[in-house]
Amino acid sequence: MIFPCKKAVLITGLLVLNIGCLWSKPNFVIFLADDLGYGDVGYQGGEVPTPNIDSIASDGVIFTDGYVTCPVCAPSRAGLLTGRYQQSFGFWDNIGPFRLSKEVEPGIPLDIPILSEQLQELGYVCGLFGKTHEGDSEEMMAFNRWNEFFGFNNGASNYLPGMNRDHNPIFHNKKIINRSYEKSGISRDEINQKGVLQIDRQQYLTDLIADYTLSFIEGNRDRPFLCYLPFNAIHGPFQAPKDLYEKYASEKNHQRRLNMAMLDSMDHNIGRVLNKLKKLDLEEDTLVIFLSDNGGHEESPNQPLRGKKATYWEGGIRVPFCLKWPIRLEAGQVYRHPVISLDLLPTLVEAAGGNIDPSWKLDGVDLIPYLLDSSKGIPHENLYWTWGSRKAIRAGKFKALSQDSGKSWQLYDLKKDISEQWDLGTENVSKLDQLVKRFKSWEKELMPQQWGWRSDLGYKDPSFGEPKPYHDPNYFKKSK
Repeated sequence: MIFPCKKAVLITGLLVLNIGCLWSKPNFVIFLADDLGYGDVGYQGGEVPTPNIDSIASDGVIFTDGYVTCPVCAPSRAGLLTGRYQQSFGFWDNIGPFRLSKEVEPGIPLDIPILSEQLQELGYVCGLFGKTHEGDSEEMMAFNRWNEFFGFNNGASNYLPGMNRDHNPIFHNKKIINRSYEKSGISRDEINQKGVLQIDRQQYLTDLIADYTLSFIEGNRDRPFLCYLPFNAIHGPFQAPKDLYEKYASEKNHQRRLNMAMLDSMDHNIGRVLNKLKKLDLEEDTLVIFLSDNGGHEESPNQPLRGKKATYWEGGIRVPFCLKWPIRLEAGQVYRHPVISLDLLPTLVEAAGGNIDPSWKLDGVDLIPYLLDSSKGIPHENLYWTWGSRKAIRAGKFKALSQDSGKSWQLYDLKKDISEQWDLGTENVSKLDQLVKRFKSWEKELMPQQWGWRSDLGYKDPSFGEPKPYHDPNYFKKSK
């Protein structure tokens, strides 16, 4: 039996529900891994023990068919943070040197509220700890859209902050905290030997992300909060502390061994955050979510799925996805209908006591009613993807896929063929035609691509990849 609140009080000899908790606001923690494969986690057969990630799954709900909106990071994260297909506002690709025009500002537009801004309106304090890659104008930076920010704004970072170049600093709010090894006269060979980090074990970035998160939780324990932890693990460059690398000495493939150590570190630090919630008596009424931004890279297992990151096979877009909310949801659930990262924003807004305004044009839905009542139906009739020459639609058990800009399509029955080995397009032409027609109707409503890596977009930004004014450690001091 599921109760809206498990806390109780004793009044005149009767045990009753604590009425106060019926309207209390829950806390939210989102762990977002980077490039983590479907088969990487322990609860889905991974070879690296991930007991802390697995605890989220066992204490809550596993989504077997959990998706993201793109098989690469920036567009996927833009969809998660807005609850909208990112192509609806022109965010088709990672931020690159090309734009439709000089006036285009790559990133999530300021007039589209992101998750932190939606929850701030509901009284939440919101912290981002890790990687952000959703726009690099000063106004779009995380230190302006979140209450607290620790991390970097780029596709990748070294795992020791002092190894980063000037255009990719590590921030704590508006302060740059990393000090360059190179400028201090420390050579890269002293620091990094083929990805094995030799010094500054206490500065390993995965650990620092958790350190700042723990401080944030401690400081905001008495008010509702959102902690968003978009780790850069297990994205390249593959770098791990020497002690963790040695832990996996039985793995003879050097790159895979580094990757296993990186995953070990991420799971350990997820455990640190979960333990902090428990220690502060916040565990019961905290909604915790774990997922990856896209499928696994070349050193990441995606079994039994076909494909990897940057593909539209299931291995590129179906990811480990689970959540727990002890006060509301029974443990040990397995949910088999398709869900998508777009659902996180409306789920959290509704859980926080807010209402979804139709003017937001969300594509995601609140998942909690579907988890509480199996008779409610399914969250999505159709899910859509488009990126470069790749296009896909999923409807029920069927998925239609094109990898040549829609010139040809294949059809797969994912219920019978999760590994996408048998194209049913020629034997079920009517179903394929139906899905392609739905996809084209959806695609017509999208905004054209505004920026990315396509040279035919037109304008090339001559300053792309160069330091921004706010990359100067004294910039904000000067502007006061």
